[in-house]
Amino acid sequence: MNFLKRLMPYLKPQGGTLALAYACMVVLGITTAFYAFLAGPALKFVFAGNITDVLRSSTGELRSVWTWLPNDWVGSIENLDRTWALLTMPVLIVITAIIKGFAQTGQFSMLGRVSQCVLRRMRADTFDALLRQSPSFYSKRAHGDLLSRLTHDANLVEQAVFYGCAPLLREPLVVVFLLIFCFLTDSTLALVTFVTVPLAVLPLARFARWLKRVSRRGQDYQGAINTTSYEALAGVQVVQAFGTEANERDKLDRAADRYYRQMLKSYFIRAVRTPTMEIMGALALAGLLGLLGYWVQTKNADPAHFISFFVAVVMMYDPLKKLGNVTDYLANGAAASDRIFEVIDHKPDIIDQPNAIALPPFTDRVEFKNVTFAYNSTPVLEGIDLELRTGNVVALVGSSGAGKTTVANLLPRFYDVTQGSLTIDGHDIREVTLASLRKQISVVSQDTFLFNTSVAENIAYGQPDATAERVREVARAAYAEEFIRALPKGYDTEIGERGVMLSGGQRQRLAIARALLRDTPLLILDEAMSALDIESERFVQRAIDALMVGRTSLVIAHRLTTIRRANTIAVLQGGRIVERGRHDELLALNGEYARLYAMQFQQDEKPETLPVPE
Repeated sequence: MNFLKRLMPYLKPQGGTLALAYACMVVLGITTAFYAFLAGPALKFVFAGNITDVLRSSTGELRSVWTWLPNDWVGSIENLDRTWALLTMPVLIVITAIIKGFAQTGQFSMLGRVSQCVLRRMRADTFDALLRQSPSFYSKRAHGDLLSRLTHDANLVEQAVFYGCAPLLREPLVVVFLLIFCFLTDSTLALVTFVTVPLAVLPLARFARWLKRVSRRGQDYQGAINTTSYEALAGVQVVQAFGTEANERDKLDRAADRYYRQMLKSYFIRAVRTPTMEIMGALALAGLLGLLGYWVQTKNADPAHFISFFVAVVMMYDPLKKLGNVTDYLANGAAASDRIFEVIDHKPDIIDQPNAIALPPFTDRVEFKNVTFAYNSTPVLEGIDLELRTGNVVALVGSSGAGKTTVANLLPRFYDVTQGSLTIDGHDIREVTLASLRKQISVVSQDTFLFNTSVAENIAYGQPDATAERVREVARAAYAEEFIRALPKGYDTEIGERGVMLSGGQRQRLAIARALLRDTPLLILDEAMSALDIESERFVQRAIDALMVGRTSLVIAHRLTTIRRANTIAVLQGGRIVERGRHDELLALNGEYARLYAMQFQQDEKPETLPVPE
């Protein structure tokens, strides 16, 4: 089975635990077969009342069937006095139950350990695979569906290991020991039984294949439900503002209806399978019971002999029935593992080359040389030539869709250039390791992402070992300490998902403090002051000025006042640089930059320039 084959790398480290669990399963199989052996003598004792005759009959069977048993041991059973003879059968039953109970506990706990280890490692591998994927991967997939694979599907695989793989080993083992007992008791009857058992198992394979197909589609629909729910809840304010609650509910209803219909098929398969197994089992047992009755009457055979045999056959039905339930878990687990391994096996678009080197510390310049880039087959950038010298500020301006953010995303290798090259101090960034490249770059974007932890932990996200004093120092430099101290617990205040407890300007200043603490030589500011009010803009501008001191900065600006002092301003239009120069030079050209500037300001407006803090 491909499912089990894919799980082998996760099961191999648990080999010792699995071996102990399997030993417990062997004990379970033996004790189950021993129960069947005791059934005949026990019933004969109840109805005949002569325990001595029962013991002699039983030891006679032991001599004929279990020929390897020592004669002295068998004889000692036959010679027990009546008092001890009365206790023999109950004591054997209790001892067998205790041994079976310990074995059951051992295999249960050890298989639980194995299944949880598989779940933990598989979830970690899936999460690592997701973290390695480039932005293009997420642009084609819904986050809700990916979260469903990481949580719901991973849980289904864990259940398949515990409730599927374990019984797949345990129940056939019980059946094997019962069959061995049957063969040792009466080989002719056992041969009949051996033929009927496979006939009862054959339908299970058919049901399993059918159920796996249905389960895979059901889990895809479950992912769609998660996606719809995630998007609606993440954008609940937009939903409420536009009054589209009914539309979102309808979308969820449609997704839930598809899942509902698929689950009906799944339950139908389970419903048909159970009576099918019942009927086949009843037919087999009815035929065997008739045959046993005939032999007892015609051959004057000992009923106890056949009672044990019949009980053994009846006891086979339970593990075979459990194997039917196993197919549920294995089908769900196989479908879920397909979805998980689809993520784990997906090769990231951006990876280190086999001979990649560590990027030396930045000292000189960043160069875009005739860079062309396309999303799939759609051209976005063409012929970009741009240079960032150490300590300089290069600004990118242009209307929406001009390609500004795409240029910035190429520097940390969120995407790779289609043609041309992008070098840092002469090293093509495709030939250096991602870790060493991104270690030298900090990004502050318009859409500031903060984690649902404390203020201090958010600031120290890139440097978790930073001291509390260092965190406070960068917070002061980012003009954030005043509002931080006003929070209920100061730096220990948890700020909610995506920093929902803070204003836009406060979130931006925390992001700037985070970048200050990381202290990288290269800085990307992607419209970091867009959509801020005037008061917030003043504080954020001061923080940005502090952040840019001594760093080489690539700035994407919506508000052109933020880039008046840039060393170079590059104007993009349609994916090309159409103008470049300083602020005054570009205004004098009276071209695209002047047009953009005029759209924002009057000719005589003099934007305030705020001082850089000491």
